[in-house]
Formats: sequence, C-alpha cells, structure tokens
Amino acid sequence: MELEKGEKRNMDVSFLGGAREVGGSCILLKIYNKNILLDCGIRQSSSKDALPDFKLVQDSGGVDAIIISHAHMDHIGSLPMISKEYPEARIYTTKMTKDLMKVLIYDSLKIMNNREGEIPLYAEGDVISMLNHVFPINYMVKFPIFKNIVLTFYTAGHIAGAACIYITTPEGSFFYSGDFSLFSQKTVEGLKVPKLTPDVAIFESTYGDRLHSNREVEEEKLIDIINECSRKRGKMLIPAFALGRAQEVILILKKAINKKIVKNIKVYVDGMIRDINRTYKLNPLYLKNSLGKKILKGNEPFYDDNIIALDNNEIRKNILENQEPCVIVASSGMLTGGFSQYYAEKIAPMEEGYIVITGYQDEESPGRKLLDLLKDEEDKKLCINEKTVEVNCDVKKIGLSAHSDKSEIKSLIHFLNPRNIFIVHGGEKVVEGFSKELFSEVNGRVYAPKCGESYEINIHKPRKQWRKYIDKIMNSYEELDEFNVENLWKFVLSNYNKRLFTLEELFYIWKGNNKLKNTFEDFQKIIIESHYFESDSKRLFLFSCKGKEKVQESMDKNELKPNELRELVYKYFNEFHFKKASYMYDEKKVVLNFDFPAVISGNIYDVMKKFQEELGWKVKINNIVNINEASKVVKKFFQQDHIKKISYRLEKNEVVVTLDSVLNIAESRLTEFKNITGLDILLKVPEVFAGESSDNIIIKTYDKCKTVEQNQALKLIDESFYREEFRPYKKSVKSYLKKKYIELSFISPVIGKKYEKNIEKIANSIGWDISISSSANQNEIIKIALELCKGKDIILKKNPAFNNFDLSVELKIENNCQEINNKKLNMIKDEFERKTGCVLKW
Repeated sequence: MELEKGEKRNMDVSFLGGAREVGGSCILLKIYNKNILLDCGIRQSSSKDALPDFKLVQDSGGVDAIIISHAHMDHIGSLPMISKEYPEARIYTTKMTKDLMKVLIYDSLKIMNNREGEIPLYAEGDVISMLNHVFPINYMVKFPIFKNIVLTFYTAGHIAGAACIYITTPEGSFFYSGDFSLFSQKTVEGLKVPKLTPDVAIFESTYGDRLHSNREVEEEKLIDIINECSRKRGKMLIPAFALGRAQEVILILKKAINKKIVKNIKVYVDGMIRDINRTYKLNPLYLKNSLGKKILKGNEPFYDDNIIALDNNEIRKNILENQEPCVIVASSGMLTGGFSQYYAEKIAPMEEGYIVITGYQDEESPGRKLLDLLKDEEDKKLCINEKTVEVNCDVKKIGLSAHSDKSEIKSLIHFLNPRNIFIVHGGEKVVEGFSKELFSEVNGRVYAPKCGESYEINIHKPRKQWRKYIDKIMNSYEELDEFNVENLWKFVLSNYNKRLFTLEELFYIWKGNNKLKNTFEDFQKIIIESHYFESDSKRLFLFSCKGKEKVQESMDKNELKPNELRELVYKYFNEFHFKKASYMYDEKKVVLNFDFPAVISGNIYDVMKKFQEELGWKVKINNIVNINEASKVVKKFFQQDHIKKISYRLEKNEVVVTLDSVLNIAESRLTEFKNITGLDILLKVPEVFAGESSDNIIIKTYDKCKTVEQNQALKLIDESFYREEFRPYKKSVKSYLKKKYIELSFISPVIGKKYEKNIEKIANSIGWDISISSSANQNEIIKIALELCKGKDIILKKNPAFNNFDLSVELKIENNCQEINNKKLNMIKDEFERKTGCVLKW
C-alpha cells in the first residue's frame, strides 16, 4: 500500500498499562494499517487491577502482531491471555527472551495454581499455545513482519535478551526503548543502537528523578557488608529478582571470593534463580563477552565450591540452624513470594542477621515496608508469609539498578532526537517531573500519557532511514561445514574486509536465496567453532573475519574445539560415571565432579595420566561431596518419617542423622552406606545427650545437683576461670531436646580439654551440664602465630594458613633465609602449641 502525494500519515498510540506507573506495561501501536501490541505485562500490586486495559484492543479491531521487549513479568505476565484471544497474531522477541519467558510464565502459573481461593488467569494449555506462536529474531536483523513494515531489535542492556524495538514503514518510523541501561553490567553490555531516526519514540523513566551512585562503590559496599556478616558469623539474605539482578549479585560475589576479598563464607542460591541460570548457559551469545566466552568454552559461569545451588529442604534448614556464616541469594526480589519469604521470616528476628535490598521495591511490597522500618527506632515488625515477625536483623540497601538514570535517559533521547516523545514506566511524580524538565531541552513534542489514553500522531514528512546493503553474496548450494567454511571466510574478507555481520547476514551471504538442508543452528555452530571468524568484543552476536595471521596463529595452537574436548572426556571417563565436567581453557585443565568422590575407582588415576600424556590436558577431581545426593541416600537407608535432621561435617567426612526414635541399624547397613558415599554416618536419638555422638567434650552434672539461675551460672564460670592462664572466650546457652546446657569455647578444644576436671567441679556446683566446643578460634590462633613470628623477625610470604581438620597452622616463609628461620621456628614451636593447642608446620 503506497501513499499518494499529500496523503496524511497517521500513527496511533494507545497506553493500556505502564503509563505513570511501573508495572503492567502494554502499548498498542497502529502503524501502516496494522495493530501491533508492544509488551503485555501484569501489575503485581494488590491494590490495582492486575491486567492492562484490553478493551482498547477490542475497540481498535484486535491485534495483528505482538512484540516483546524483554522477559520481566511486568512486560509479559498477561501474554497467554491476549495470545489466546488473538491466536493469529505472531509474537516477536529475541531467542533469549523466548527461553526466559517459558521459565517465568510457567513459574507464575504454578504460583497461581497453588494459591487458595484464586482462579488462575490462564491455563497450561494457553501457555503452550502462546509459546508456539513466538517467532524469535536476533539483534540487528531487519525482519519484515508485514509488507513494508520492518522490525529490528537492538541491544537494550538491562537484562539478557532485552531489546529496544525499532519499526520502519513508509508512513514513518517508531522506537520503543523498553527497559534499558546504558552502562555495562557483569552479565550484559549496555544499550547499543546506531543513529536511528524515529518519528515517534517511547522511553522508560523508572529512575527519571535521580542519578545513580557509582556502580563500583555500591558493589564495594555490598562486599563490606558481607565481610561484616562473616566476622559476626551471621546469616544474610539478598532477595533478588530471579532474572537479571540475581545473576549480577552472584557474579559480584564470585569475583570477590576468587580474589580473596571475601573469605570464610558460603553463598547459597535458591528459588527460580536456578532455572534462569540454566537458561543463561543455553544462550551465551546474548551475554557479555567475557561471560559468554566462558560458557562457550564449557566452563560453569555461576557456581563453584563456594557458590552452591539449593533444592533440598533439609539443607535449607541446616544452613539456617548451624553456626556457619552464609549468604543466601533467593527470589523474589521484593519479598512478595518465592524462597526469599521463607528465609526472611527466619533471618529477620536474628540479631546477627542481615537482609540486603538491591532493587526496585513496589509501594505495597514487603521489601518496601522493610526499608521503611529503617526510619523507625522501635517496634520493628514485618508481615511476611502471612506471619508477623520481629525485625532484629540489620537491613541494608545497595544500588544495583539495571535501569538508566535521569542523565542516561536524556542522553538516549538527545541521541535519537525524535519528533514525538512519550515518557512511560515511571511513578506519576517521576513522569511529570522528568517530562517538564525534558520539554525545555528538546525540539520534539513531549507527552506524559496516562493509562487508557490514546494519541493520534500526524507525520507529514517521515525521516529518512539509514540502510545497510549486502550486495555481494556467494549463492552456494553446499552445506556449510568445517572444511568449506574457509571459502566463506575468504569471500567475506575480500569483499567486506573486517566488517561486522550478524550470523543471519553471514548465512545470507553464503546461501543467498537458495534453500539448504542444514539449519541456521548448524550454521551458527560452525561459525562459532571455526578458526576463521571472531565475535565482536562488546557484542558476541556480531562476527567479523579474523586476519590471516590470526587464523594461522589459531591453527598453530591446534586447540581442541569445545565439542571435541567434551566428546573425548566422555570417551575416557564415562565408565567412572562423573556427574559433570568443567573446562578451564586458559589452564588446559578439566575438573571432574562426582556425587561421592571418595568412592571413585582407583583406576581413574591411570586414565587421568593417559589423558594428559595424549592430549596435553590436566585432569583434576573435585573432592566436594554432593550433599543433595547424600541426603537422598540417607533417606533411602532410613525411614524418612523417623529422620528429624541431617547435617554434614565434611571436614571430618561425616554425616550426622538425628532420628526421632531409636532404630536398630545393622552394622552392615552403615558399612554399605560408607561404600556408596564414602561418608561415615553418626546417629543421634532423643535418649542421647547433645554432643555424645559428636566430638564435643560433654561434662554432665549429677542429677541431684541444684540448678542455679542462668546468668548466675555464667557469672560463676567467669569467676572460676579468673586466675587461669586460658579462659573460655565465649559462653553459649544451648538446648537439645528441650534440655539446656552451657557450651564453653576455648581458643581450641585441646586447650579446653586441659580444664576438664575443673569444668566437672563447676558443673556440679552450678547444676548445669557443660560442653567444650569442638570449634577453634581461627583468627586468634593466626594472630598468635603472627606475633611469635614477628618477635623472632621471621618474614612470611603471606598470612599463616589454618587447617581445621588437624588443628594445624602452616607458615609460608621467605626462602632466602630458610636455614635461619628453621632455627627460630623450632624455638617458637613449643610456645605456639602451648598457647593454642595447635600444631605449627612450615
């Protein structure tokens, strides 16, 4: 349909949701006689109607196509409903967003089905049907969704797969930012758009009233809080949006742990975050270069020995009840549901607990109410998970927003310089203030629409559009493979030099309009794994030809391709039934992970040696036990109904199972358990006092002794140790099966055992059972080692290393004075061991 000279060109824009609010984003665009729906979100506030104003869609004659900017629920939550109503409308988005949509919408469906008295907005069949209508398009691919209507996605930053939407027609051009961020994050690069020329543009303004603090400063604040939590041996919850924010937080923590900035603390990942992490790993080209390349090399991007995914209720309970400090990253980010509610309910009352808020909080969300408590000095209570809990923990706020701030939004607007500007996706005051400020800075018309409003934009003279031409193609009838990919490289290099192309454009250069048997996915795999092409440093989805020298250098290395290496690892080690393998290409090392590494056949070491000799790759076995699998074995061996608690002491190779009654367990069953897992199993039953089956030294009082009041008992203990050289640095009142006892913590249990007879007298005088803790005060032990070394002028390469397994401290001393140091060390060895009960090694 061509317009005649002088004919009006109109573009109609209706705002069904997301105008002067954050949530329920949904915009109906009528352009070139087609109705196109942009996003289809849901509001999560209980005081507002959850759904957009779909009556405007019906009044406008329905929907011809749907375009989704990104996968957050406030942009996709009502998509199954509108797709069911208009099944002929194809849904366009990026492949990454399609995969993420599947995870989030299925999770939303599960939540709706589990709520009592609530009728779900859609059924599973609606979700399946909707996903079948999704047509994925990659970034920077100009795709005609209708005749003379071309859609292009550009990188929006914000989260993986997020896209700015650009539509061009003979009537005019249209730009929709969706949610975006100009700055680079840990998982994705920032927004990347060329010099587009839109006639009409819509921009988000979530933080249109403020400037963000420095990202690095905020990350350092988070690390400082975690180190404080570690020192206090506390528990920390970071409620995080499962998509985007959680991955950022995990990578911030992983980097800090790897650099030894954060020590002695485990990070646990729970909730839907686990599913999102899996989806990220399936779409490396949508991620930041460093992260995407790590995945392409077969490396695990999120988890390691210190960052652990949870999916077991026993372990959840155990990490909250034990005395080890930990950080838990759990969804949802506003404490409105998911596992973050479960952890918040437990951690909020803890005086050594922390809850750290890192993102946007809706006005009515528990997360916002928690932040509001920072203003109150007394009576801090929070309603969470339908319960009211005391808030004794520290509540912190860290700015890790994935949205652009006021200056960045303005920068994009000035860069595109549209004639008509709509400001959406922000609170009412934010939108009004930002729009007024913007009005005085731009030449175009500025609109601050409300939900339910429609605008007719007259475009008298559409702006000219920049076009990228691919005029030279190969028109090959051959399937691309690892042998003829060199021909494609030579052709592109000679005709286009090192120009950047999308994979779709390279596919077109190779085949032209010819039909080939191999799929685009096959083509993509060959390009990614070839020696001839390389990804752009900022955008992994763009490729250019390597220079001849670089190709030769790559071939000279003769490195194994990821798929080749994986096949060889499987061939060599499949008989040992490893769970997964991680690949470190820089170190040329393979790490094999097993559920129970202690019971691997000894033959594996011969195979490891052969693998290294033949391929030049080292193989290492990860010695960490999979406690999720261990718990499953425990439940198979014992009647699950009788198990009260499962806890692990992996440094001693033990699992402790607390039963609610005495069971007759044959010795052969315990041996069988060790043969399967490599772990010793210790059983606790109610008749056994806490610690009798553990390493704690228990001193019981006589039954007839009179029990003194708790504070008086603690005071008498202090008085009894007043003249002693070594005193307990900590006294704790604990309980087991409703019986209280006192635990004394010395610098090490060896020192505590010296006072066993004295403690027996104290126990009988106060009428309390007393235990000597099996834990050692690592910091104090290292401090004594450093002081003794300093007194003898012993120079250390780094701080002493403490081994809790054998209560030893190892010193790394300068080699240039090894002989002198050995003499001095022998002099302080006895003094160190007398003061700490630990062994000194060097």
